[in-house]
Amino acid sequence: MDALSQILSSVELQGSLYFPTLFRAHWGLQVPANTAMCRFHVVVEGRCLIGADGEEAWLGTGDLALVPHGREHTLQDDPETPLVHLEEALEAKKYGGEGLLEWGETGARTRLVCGHFAFDNEATHPLLEALPSLVHLEATPSFDFRWIDQVMRFMGEEMHSQQPGSELIAQRLSEILFVQVMRHYGQTAEAPISVLAALTDSRLSRVFSAMHTDLKHPWQLEELAELSGMSRTSFAQRFSEQIGLTPMKYLLKQRIDLACKLLRSGARSAEVASRVGYRSEAAFARKFKEEVGVGPGLYRKNNLARNALRPPPSR
Repeated sequence: MDALSQILSSVELQGSLYFPTLFRAHWGLQVPANTAMCRFHVVVEGRCLIGADGEEAWLGTGDLALVPHGREHTLQDDPETPLVHLEEALEAKKYGGEGLLEWGETGARTRLVCGHFAFDNEATHPLLEALPSLVHLEATPSFDFRWIDQVMRFMGEEMHSQQPGSELIAQRLSEILFVQVMRHYGQTAEAPISVLAALTDSRLSRVFSAMHTDLKHPWQLEELAELSGMSRTSFAQRFSEQIGLTPMKYLLKQRIDLACKLLRSGARSAEVASRVGYRSEAAFARKFKEEVGVGPGLYRKNNLARNALRPPPSR
């Protein structure tokens, strides 16, 4: 499995929420913040202005905008149009999440496909953390994002059918969409994020793939450098420049992230220690507490108690 696919698996990319919209000028919406997701908007018809964290971009037909980190953002037909909070618009239209959301007056039409890529609430990775406030991908003759409309319609039908395997289909389609977005961004951005560049670097991608394939292996810097085909010094410098972490710190972070995931699922500390490369449960417990702030036993207990209080997911 390639490095990007392994990373998306590790952060547990989940099925996307989706709904189509039809806006007529004049209209403006303020979309609230929501953590652990990347929201996206695809312009199927017309154009609009999107703003997030001080960044703005005009979206044309076929363009896609990605708003990472669950940031608050705005959508408008014109920068002078007053904004209405999204929740107010949904309430006014009695919109429950199914079908077409219509908003605005009687002017020019703008149709959007809106949704989000959701991640595990505690998932972190340099790739996700390094994404800018706003990613604007313009439509090109070879890549027009309007195809997402059909894909998302299919996803919506699958999720509502409640047929066996529907959730898995939606999840896999979400992964495909996110990979397509990241791939296109890496190919077209004037200054793509260094982490994404690292994943497409043949020398570094071999290292990512090896580490994610076998996190419990007792990796050493010399062995990772050999995999990359570079000297130890050159490899360490290149890795740190691209990722923002040393190779061994990156490896530790991935091990701790996996340990957290396993503990939240109910696995015992001894089992987790073995699966993330520690020969001693005590050594694992010390490092885990150093990185997370609490010991693995207490972390597991707290999360199991919190999960027991959560209501079952709605379908």
